[in-house]
Amino acid sequence: MAASLPTIRLPAAASRPVLLNWIEPTVVGGVGAGYFFLFSWLGIRRHDTYHSFGRDLGLFDQVFWNTVHGRPFESTMSLGLAQPHSFFSDHFSPLLWVIVPFYAVIPGPQTLLVVQTLALALGAWPVYLVARHRLAAGYERLLWVAVYFFFVPLTHINLFDFHEIVLAVPLLGFALYFIDRGDMTRFWFAFAAALLVKEEVALIGVGFAAYVILERKLWSHGIAIAATSLAWFAGVTALAIPFFGQGRSYAYFATRYSALGGSPLAVAHSVLTSPLGVARLVVQHKKLAFLAALFGPVLAINLLSGWGLLLLLPTLAYLLLSNYAPQYSFTTQYSAPLIPLVVITAIWGFAHLSTSWRRPVTAMMLISTAVFAFALGDLPGSLKFESQSFEPEPRYHAFASELARIPPHARVAAENNLTSHLSERPFIITLEFQSAATADYVALDYAGVGYDRRHFGQQIASFQAQGYQLVASGDGLALLSHAAGAGAIRPDTPTR
Repeated sequence: MAASLPTIRLPAAASRPVLLNWIEPTVVGGVGAGYFFLFSWLGIRRHDTYHSFGRDLGLFDQVFWNTVHGRPFESTMSLGLAQPHSFFSDHFSPLLWVIVPFYAVIPGPQTLLVVQTLALALGAWPVYLVARHRLAAGYERLLWVAVYFFFVPLTHINLFDFHEIVLAVPLLGFALYFIDRGDMTRFWFAFAAALLVKEEVALIGVGFAAYVILERKLWSHGIAIAATSLAWFAGVTALAIPFFGQGRSYAYFATRYSALGGSPLAVAHSVLTSPLGVARLVVQHKKLAFLAALFGPVLAINLLSGWGLLLLLPTLAYLLLSNYAPQYSFTTQYSAPLIPLVVITAIWGFAHLSTSWRRPVTAMMLISTAVFAFALGDLPGSLKFESQSFEPEPRYHAFASELARIPPHARVAAENNLTSHLSERPFIITLEFQSAATADYVALDYAGVGYDRRHFGQQIASFQAQGYQLVASGDGLALLSHAAGAGAIRPDTPTR
């Protein structure tokens, strides 16, 4: 009989990290799945109860609907331009093609909301991988997964319709992870994909370039990243967007950075020649509150990340130097790229702490993260969570059958919270931003005029004076048709 092999037993201290390395991904995956299902449901619920907006969710729904019907990325809402034009004349986001097959299978705004939630859930994975690379097995790694999911801007962005910039969150996270591992080949794949999300990601690349040169001493890669980023930004804003816009120039610098000259060169000149003026522009109450919401949860431990701070500067610069208030709000999509940048550089800062400091700092960070999430976040149960945004109003569901009778190719103008329910058509505009002059049908909601029934009656009368006829009405809702363009709903349809 053959002799049996001796049993090798690992010491308890040695087997614990092995066990944790096996358990941790399961925990992270479980938390991510829980987040995905909860916020997918919340996002869809918010839309189904008529609390989503046409200017964002309706806009993208129409863009994808047009794409799968043979009109690639055509819009009548972006740029406030009420005539068919390419969405790429507003923002250049070719990575949106990745979503098209999924939308083609399950068309509708709900698909976009689920895709967005999936992107944000996946954003936790590179955060965990960086923590796994830098920190010991156990609570130190899982701390950062909690920080990510409780991070103040994350849930606000997730429950604010659909925005393409959210797709950059996991891609930038993986780009940082690959840099951290020194895997520049995979970095380039992640970074190149991120560039396809939206034009401002190229500006973020300048921070990547500086970090790679000064921290990693990879001069050739750093110079290549800087050159690629600047060339891509210049090419997109000076060539691609004007091409799709049939000559219309990239307008965002002129409107959002007018205080600094309104062009990239003018902004750079102002920063270099008028630092006090730039400081006054940045040191404002709302901008400081924005910074507090970003760095408060992580105790600003990013300051210990060394050259890692360079990764944050370009994004903070183009947000804080803007005179457009939504860009420096933690409740809007503009802060999305900062989510992986802030959390991962905070991990690097945490990794520089001595072992004796890590346990108390972990406790303080858990408390800080929880406090900021409760006070400023948009998690269920937090102070800013608006439960009424997920509660149905019977008046909408009673009126839905009237809206459904609008002919599929009719030109429609609607209030902002109705637009995303009518956006799967070649022509749709939102009344909050555009004129209804060319619309066949107008869908009104007194929520759009502050629930003021007197003003709502005046609004109906105003459209009737323009030749529209009231064809259906409900509780604070009205549908009007223009005699010259409407035909499927007869003017004598009984009103509610």
